Amino acid sequence: MENREKNTQKTQNIQQDNKPREIENNVSNFQNIEIENLKIQLSNNQNKINDIKLRTLANIDNIKKNAEKTIKNIKLKKTSNFFKNIIPIIDSLEDVLLFCNNLKTENTPLLKGIELTLQSLFNLLCTSKVKIEGKKCEIFNSKIHHIASTQKSKKIPENHIISVYKKGFTFNKIVLRKAEVIICKN
Repeated sequence: MENREKNTQKTQNIQQDNKPREIENNVSNFQNIEIENLKIQLSNNQNKINDIKLRTLANIDNIKKNAEKTIKNIKLKKTSNFFKNIIPIIDSLEDVLLFCNNLKTENTPLLKGIELTLQSLFNLLCTSKVKIEGKKCEIFNSKIHHIASTQKSKKIPENHIISVYKKGFTFNKIVLRKAEVIICKN
């Protein structure tokens, strides 16, 4: 019996000795699991941060592109408005030249000055990529031409311009003013 007690006591001692090791193993396993969970959380958070950074950079890039587009549109609008304001000046100078030609006043310094001024304005428009619309014998286009009247003609085909009453102007596919034209209708 004594032997049995000794064995029982030994077993208890062994079990007691194993309990701290079991506890240590359990704690160690728990810590390892906790560490792995924290690593996963850290990785997820880093992915979220990277995603936020990418979205922020994309947003900044979109804002930049929109601002550039807005600036371009404003410049285009201001430039086209500037050219629209020059057109009546050109009309006035052309009217003065027509009036002087009707009066048969040729080669006067004033007339030459007006012709040079008008030519300078046309050069400015051409270098600024403003296109003059409405040329004789050109086919009628309702987007850039306005019919002032119609006439019959044997020399010019139907729906073609016989003469131009007022020049038209376009800038970057924007119609500044439609050309007023006389077209052929047979």
